[in-house]
Amino acid sequence: MKIRNMRCWILAADLLWVFGALVLAIGLRYASTIDRISFTAYVQTYSLMALAVVVVWILLYFEMSLDGFKGGWHFPSVLSKVMVATSILMLVVLTFAYLTRHYYSRLVLLYFVPFLVFGLIGIRCLVRFLVTSRLRSTADHRCVILGSGPVARELAERVAAHPELHFQVVGFLFPEESDASNGFTGSVGRPLSTVKTLQVLQLLARENVQKLVIVMSQQNSAEVGKLIAECSKFAIQVYVVPHWYDLYVSKAELIDIDGLPLLSLAERNPSGINLALKRAVDLALSAGLLLLVSPLLLFAAFLVYHKKGKAFRAELRCGKDGVPFQMYRLNVERHARNSQPYERLLVRWSLTELPQLWNVLRGDMSLVGPRPESAERTKHYSDWQRQRLKVHGGVTGLAQVHGLREQHSSEEKARFDLQYIFAWSPLLDLSLILQTAWTLLFRGLSQEPQAAPTKNVRRETSAYANPEVVDVNRS
Repeated sequence: MKIRNMRCWILAADLLWVFGALVLAIGLRYASTIDRISFTAYVQTYSLMALAVVVVWILLYFEMSLDGFKGGWHFPSVLSKVMVATSILMLVVLTFAYLTRHYYSRLVLLYFVPFLVFGLIGIRCLVRFLVTSRLRSTADHRCVILGSGPVARELAERVAAHPELHFQVVGFLFPEESDASNGFTGSVGRPLSTVKTLQVLQLLARENVQKLVIVMSQQNSAEVGKLIAECSKFAIQVYVVPHWYDLYVSKAELIDIDGLPLLSLAERNPSGINLALKRAVDLALSAGLLLLVSPLLLFAAFLVYHKKGKAFRAELRCGKDGVPFQMYRLNVERHARNSQPYERLLVRWSLTELPQLWNVLRGDMSLVGPRPESAERTKHYSDWQRQRLKVHGGVTGLAQVHGLREQHSSEEKARFDLQYIFAWSPLLDLSLILQTAWTLLFRGLSQEPQAAPTKNVRRETSAYANPEVVDVNRS
């Protein structure tokens, strides 16, 4: 309920800022020519436009989840969604003005757009600052995860990306025979503690833990049941992640039957109209992009051909439903240690991937989707990861705009890819294309890409600083 209230307050602030941005734009446009009376008349002239903006923004707000927290706080995503929504908003406003024959000042509209975008971004940044400040300043949200493995890691990372949920993960609990090789087996400089099961509650109370989240696969064990029953004595709130959580692209709905919780899992399948719309957007945008970058692509291909005698290469990848296809690239080794300067430049700006626009036109790929992987990788997919193959692979995707590249593990990318499949919409595709452009720009202007890590190096990540991990023995 608190999250719903927060989103309503953000929407209310957005609507107030719509009027504020319009007033600022009118004032800036007519600053030297109007008095108080004429200023009021100008505002009344734009009142019909303001009403249209309010209605359209309310619809876009809920359709695109523009509160800034849906899917986890990620500033490039927030910025791109606001810019896409503002572009659609102004397109509707111009169409509305044309149909109603209201001719608005171009300078007013030109000033209104940046005022609106900066204000909307500022509102979301301010709300996030207030939420995270409250989370740090109170001990009522301290949380411990009971369990280990990829689901525990998934939960910790998602909690870290959602400060509005008021969960602050401070540690893990798991039996000593559990598989702890998931990157959370301990923190630097802090040894693992060992306690008996009967001492868990005392430990949680001593650490001022208010919430316990159970993600163990055997949630019906006697020890876990006893722990849940005893948590109420210490005012610890218990949450349970369903055992079938790995059915990621299924929409979960909780049904209450006279106090008996029933979890409904319904697979989300896009309609034929949505699939046709996605294909139409792919064709239009990929054709336009290919035409736009063709001079650059031809120059890069000629350079590679002159140096290596072969401009392009085809790599076998698995597409939708695991069907193999040839994915095209420029003939450049992306992770070669002794690469030439021109090769590093092409890789740095991802120009090696431009030929994949031809794959999009052929129907092998989509502009946005999970990055296609080799058959060698896909044959080792778990059932959870194999859900990536339900849609066409993409030139870019949600995992890529979060910094994951080909050398990262399939499991890491699957988390974002399945999130994309679950929440897909045409507007999300436009947002991700815009994020990709910014990602390429920032990466191209920053340091050169490093070589891929070797297989023997374990990637150490943490969703929060210095987690305390507690090993619980069975009594």
